[in-house]
Amino acid sequence: MAGSVVHLDEHAGPPCTHALVIGVGKYPHLAGGEAPVADPDGMRQLSSPPISARTLATWLLAEYHDPGRPLGSLALLLSEEAPSPFVNPRTQQAHEVETATIDNILTAVTQWYDRGDSHVDNRLVFYFCGHGVSQGDDMALLAADIFADEHNPLNSALDFAGLMNGLKRCRASEQVFFVDACRSNSDVLIERSGARFAGRSPLGAGTRPLDLPRRFHIPYYATLSGDRSHARPGQVSLFTEALLKSFSGAASDDPEGDWRVDTSDLLKAIDHFMRQPRFAGAVAGVQVPSVGELPVFVLHQLPGPPVVPVYVGCDPAEDNAEAEFVCREDGLERLHRAAGDVDGEDPESEWAIELRFGDYDFEARLGDQDVRTKSVTVRPVFRRVKLEKP
Repeated sequence: MAGSVVHLDEHAGPPCTHALVIGVGKYPHLAGGEAPVADPDGMRQLSSPPISARTLATWLLAEYHDPGRPLGSLALLLSEEAPSPFVNPRTQQAHEVETATIDNILTAVTQWYDRGDSHVDNRLVFYFCGHGVSQGDDMALLAADIFADEHNPLNSALDFAGLMNGLKRCRASEQVFFVDACRSNSDVLIERSGARFAGRSPLGAGTRPLDLPRRFHIPYYATLSGDRSHARPGQVSLFTEALLKSFSGAASDDPEGDWRVDTSDLLKAIDHFMRQPRFAGAVAGVQVPSVGELPVFVLHQLPGPPVVPVYVGCDPAEDNAEAEFVCREDGLERLHRAAGDVDGEDPESEWAIELRFGDYDFEARLGDQDVRTKSVTVRPVFRRVKLEKP
């Protein structure tokens, strides 16, 4: 293996899944970098994108499961303050990771295209986490060397719409994109770079050949058009964590007996997490995930019962601050929250836990004379348990 590829399984498929994962946090020419420009339009260094990209890449290698399209390859590009090898969890082999400059990104895209082009039933997965700017339908994903070209800074950006258009001619019939970046406007970049220039793409635009099956493509965005995306310094981003929690079970259903995540339920589950104060904090309901088109097909199969978010609380909510909560399964205590073990900033908040699919008994105790119980079947997307006064 060479270049950006950190995993290549020549025995997978065909068909199979080919992934390209990019996380850009270190930007030398933005505020806080080694050679910052005078006006970076408020953009600065980011710590979350490389962590988020590494975490997603690890999940793809360790947990992604589609028997009909196993993972055939994974390419990884990063820009981080302290570069370190990426360890493939399947092989334990350490790989040096190429820097996410625009030239390396363009090369990785063409190679990824070629791998996907090997079979009509292949699936392409694209993930980007870093700075992004938008204007109308145009979106630029900023490579590590943005502003290296002082005459046209967007020469160091990937044109996302151009990328999707160029992939129309790729034989891979399922194409899924996850864009964990801001979609707000930039006076310095897109507006100054001229009409409809949002960066570079190595793929020429064109129509899908008539002899190929229809292309099902879905761009998942971390936020609405025109809005900002929010990250947590030194942690996996909110959108990426919501995505991975959704794949773990919140986005699954079992209409045919086994638990599967399809593209529609995935959006529903991500949106659920992003609305929960216990998950998203102050930006709950502010950062709204969205999609472009949404054809429905299965993306992932779980090896067992799903893990589901559960929110346990009293009615009225002010009783949460004093309640002792217990969760039991088959009469045995599974989880317990002691009275007074509350969030100091929001003592009336619900008890947020995660449980596997199944039947549970919940109890809130506010004294010997006030014990509230309820039996609930926990299943995706989530369950909210309200314990009322008897």
